[in-house]
Amino acid sequence: MKQLTQHSIVSSPTPTENRLDALLALRGLACLMVVIAHCNPPRSFLVYHAFDFSWILFSAGGVAVRIFFCLSGYLMGKAFYTQRYTLDRSGILNFWRNRALRVFPLYYFSLLATSLFVYTDLWKLENWKYIFRIVTFAYDQTVPVAFNGALWTLSTEVQFYLLVPFIFIFLCDRVRNKPKILLYALILTCGSLLLRVFLWFSIQANFSADEAAIAFVRYIYVPLWMNLDVFGGGFLLNFWMNSDKKLLRSRNLGVWRRQTSRLSRLCAKFGFKKIAVAIVLLLYLVTAGLKYQNQELLGLISPTLTLLATVLFIYAFETAATVTSHRRNRQLSLKACRENPWRLIEVLGVLSYGIYIWHLPILAKIQPLFVSEIPIEAYFLRFFVTLILSTILATITYYLVELPAANLKRLKPVKSIDSKN
Repeated sequence: MKQLTQHSIVSSPTPTENRLDALLALRGLACLMVVIAHCNPPRSFLVYHAFDFSWILFSAGGVAVRIFFCLSGYLMGKAFYTQRYTLDRSGILNFWRNRALRVFPLYYFSLLATSLFVYTDLWKLENWKYIFRIVTFAYDQTVPVAFNGALWTLSTEVQFYLLVPFIFIFLCDRVRNKPKILLYALILTCGSLLLRVFLWFSIQANFSADEAAIAFVRYIYVPLWMNLDVFGGGFLLNFWMNSDKKLLRSRNLGVWRRQTSRLSRLCAKFGFKKIAVAIVLLLYLVTAGLKYQNQELLGLISPTLTLLATVLFIYAFETAATVTSHRRNRQLSLKACRENPWRLIEVLGVLSYGIYIWHLPILAKIQPLFVSEIPIEAYFLRFFVTLILSTILATITYYLVELPAANLKRLKPVKSIDSKN
């Protein structure tokens, strides 16, 4: 467990805190939402006095995926905003190299393993053209052969990584104050929402019901350009949180810390972090209800709702972390978890990539084994066995695949970006 930590190495003094990494915990809980959704809970299993509460288990996997996207947008923007990577050729190539080391090894290892033992039809000659799409991160979940459908998100993520440096360069000269940040955020959020609605009505007018469902996935649910609002919202949050250019340029840390301390006291007074957590919980409940009652409406508005809730969550916890940024947090370890049991949620976050990669192939193999006259019993058996087995496999591949690849990353300090950026 000692090495079970985020893929980043920062030279720091002796840790003085043992706090929960909220963003890593959110990532882990989002991964859990995906597993809950894919295990397919039954309808009408919990009815009390004519009220159907079965929707509580109808986790919206698409919401969880967009939490991933928003977190990714924020963290990738932060990597450039904090000058971890420079905006020159070597800095951009180093960013892409490190992203490839994060995603590619486990992705390709899982492709080989699952195609040999689970999705064997993929090797048929007529299906080789689909293999090309999958290995080049052009998979959009619509190939007519059994495959790990969850991997479409990795294609979308990799496409976003290719654009990150250019998005940052574009925004640096244009987003210099909060009114402009709000303007870009509104354009992204409202424009994407209206575009989704327009495309959906167009699809319904031109396709049959079955064709419309496929078209929704292909043209609205999966494409990067239809998810840029979620990525972009997290990305723009870096500019919002660091919009006081005067303080940043002068590096007047004393003034900065005094201001953030006042903000922290204000947040503590109103329980800002608790409010952010409550809103994420409300997001789950609202979208679960929509999934149970009206999946069409869910698909249209859930990205916007997810963006707003996730941005608020990130802002609440990152603002609080700014105040204590001079005090490093302890590495995730068994000792740290014993002293602060909440940090166990971080373990799920660390293993989330592996769990996400492995859970559908495992579910495909074990699902026929769990049949019961009581549907909810079969569901919970599927869920717990899938979660346990995917966690075990994720732990193994974390140490055998992810950590060795992470150790190849180039994490040396980089030169400062010019002040105009």
